[in-house]
Amino acid sequence: MVDVQWWLSGYDSQVHAFRTEQAGRDFGEALCEHSVPTAKITCTDEGRRCMACLLLVGDLLAERLDATWRAS
Repeated sequence: MVDVQWWLSGYDSQVHAFRTEQAGRDFGEALCEHSVPTAKITCTDEGRRCMACLLLVGDLLAERLDATWRAS
């Protein structure tokens, strides 16, 4: 599973899922490929969440789970 942080983008006022290993870079790129300068990122998870990021995080979670639990 990829570790993500939910941060608010100052460009579109949405909360996006950013990979945690991006710390210290000039730009952050969310899972949905939304990119924003780190100066425009607010470290808060309050606000409207990006639907694309939500779906991508959900997909990553589903990959971690064993899909065979329904087969029995």
